[in-house]
Amino acid sequence: MRMMKRLLPGSLAFFLAFAGYSATRSVQPAVEYDILIKNGLVYDGSLAPPAKMDIAIGGDRIIKVAKSIAGTASRVIDAKGSIITPGFIDLHTHVDDGMYFTENRACLNYLTQGVTTVVVGQCGSSAWPIFEKAEDLISTWTKEGIGPNAAVLVGHGTVRNIVLGMENREPTPEELEKMKAMVKEAMDQGASGLSTGLIYLPGSYAKTPEIIELAKVVAPYGGIYHTHIRNERNNLLNAVREAIEISEKAGLPAHISHFKVMGRANWGLVKDASSVIEEARAKGLTITADQYPYPFTNGYPYSPLIPRATWNGREAADRLTAADVTKIFDHLGDAELIELYKKVTPFYPLSQHQLQFLNGLPRKRLVDFAASSLFEIADFQGPENMRERRLFLKRLADPDEGRKIRQEVRTAIDNPLGPENYVVGICVEKNLEGKSLKEVAALKGKSTEDAAIELDLMGAKCIPFQMGEPDIEYIMKKDWVGTGSDGTAPSYGIGLTHIRSYSTFLRKIKNYALDKPVISMSQAIRSQTSLPARIMKWDDRGWIKEGFKADIVVMDLRGLKTPTSISNPHQYSRGVDYLVINGRLVLEKGTWNGALPGKVLKLKRS
Repeated sequence: MRMMKRLLPGSLAFFLAFAGYSATRSVQPAVEYDILIKNGLVYDGSLAPPAKMDIAIGGDRIIKVAKSIAGTASRVIDAKGSIITPGFIDLHTHVDDGMYFTENRACLNYLTQGVTTVVVGQCGSSAWPIFEKAEDLISTWTKEGIGPNAAVLVGHGTVRNIVLGMENREPTPEELEKMKAMVKEAMDQGASGLSTGLIYLPGSYAKTPEIIELAKVVAPYGGIYHTHIRNERNNLLNAVREAIEISEKAGLPAHISHFKVMGRANWGLVKDASSVIEEARAKGLTITADQYPYPFTNGYPYSPLIPRATWNGREAADRLTAADVTKIFDHLGDAELIELYKKVTPFYPLSQHQLQFLNGLPRKRLVDFAASSLFEIADFQGPENMRERRLFLKRLADPDEGRKIRQEVRTAIDNPLGPENYVVGICVEKNLEGKSLKEVAALKGKSTEDAAIELDLMGAKCIPFQMGEPDIEYIMKKDWVGTGSDGTAPSYGIGLTHIRSYSTFLRKIKNYALDKPVISMSQAIRSQTSLPARIMKWDDRGWIKEGFKADIVVMDLRGLKTPTSISNPHQYSRGVDYLVINGRLVLEKGTWNGALPGKVLKLKRS
């Protein structure tokens, strides 16, 4: 005790100093934020110029936006030299076809574009397979996770097919009630609205009153009507008017998918169509649209240069038809047909709803369904089919038939577009890739028609450029037009797809806001963030604002690249260094980290 008393003054000082040092090391200050993004140039989703701001994220929300945030965070991202935007919202996609399967659930070709939310179930085809329900898909995606957020639509064509099959007639009152009940069921389960594909079967069989009655089911939920309108060529104005009529009579917003006009003779009609839309908007109707910034269309954009009727000639009746294939299966029993279907369907194993659908099909529809699932007639047609090739070449060698064939090919090329608007995408002669048919003909010293026939016979894949660039730019400037890729989520490297699946959003920024520019950067960002959020009635996404969901893009404009091409469509875009979805990092230094933080965005009842 006496020794301790003697040592106390100095020892106590040392002890207290040591204790304080240890406490400082062991007790760390509390982390205030999950993610802190600093020093970036922020485009908040408005048309205002960008401002240098810091953004703090906690949970799935933006907690703070300020010129400087000094708090601590689990992850700090230095965005100096980069721009920060709300996550991009794709108003029109078909990624549900790929995302149904686990392999494509991340939808990586969209994440690398900065897309954080997709709207699926477009063009009249429900987001879920014909034999399932909205709740099946929503449950699977919720349990297993998805890359981007997704809002699902119920497809009119799917509903019609289930009730009427592919019959070209009006539904009976009883059948219409069944269709309305199916739409209501989907809305009750979380769908955001109704979609139509009025140029596709069976949607094209439906008359306007049928669509109005189904849209009326959606209206009380506060849902939306998305439509691939009935005509995108010379009858564009009437097709737009039909969409407006459905909106007015059903009492809900109408959204026109991939707004455009096709065919050289029709270029410029989008101005008149825009005037029709703006007149309706001036009357208080909510009419909007989306656009993809490319001059060519279709999920598989390649098209033969020799018209099918010209290729077939008089021997068309001797060729394999869908009816021939159906006859092959007609002798099989129902159970045998279902067993065959089980062996080829990608939907494995079959769910209870799938089996119920198959077992409930009338005999003829079951045969047609099984036959079409096993065989695609197109696989037996064209230059790859040696029988058809031999017959065509024989006709081509005949002087009279040869002249007729060449004239038909020339007419088919000249009338809608002209040889300068057909471009070689893929060809065994690589020097021809990227060249127009007009250029190919000049290089080979041949007529347009002979060059076209040669290209088809060598298996070249050519793309018709259906839309005019002035129309694309005119539509893009409209403040009611958002961005929609119309793309898919393909298995990487498999098949030939439109390049819009890989590059729509960054192409719009690079080509039309930076390089030309046609629109300002703020307008480009707005068209794929706050505007689509408003169209879909999402009041907590699409903006960089405190309290909003943390869907955020950090992009280096200097490194922005869209390497995909019509010769090699499977190429990921570059430039998005960091991507945050619902407060979780998904891309880090441009690389996917394996996270699947997306949510199914169910409609909030209005």
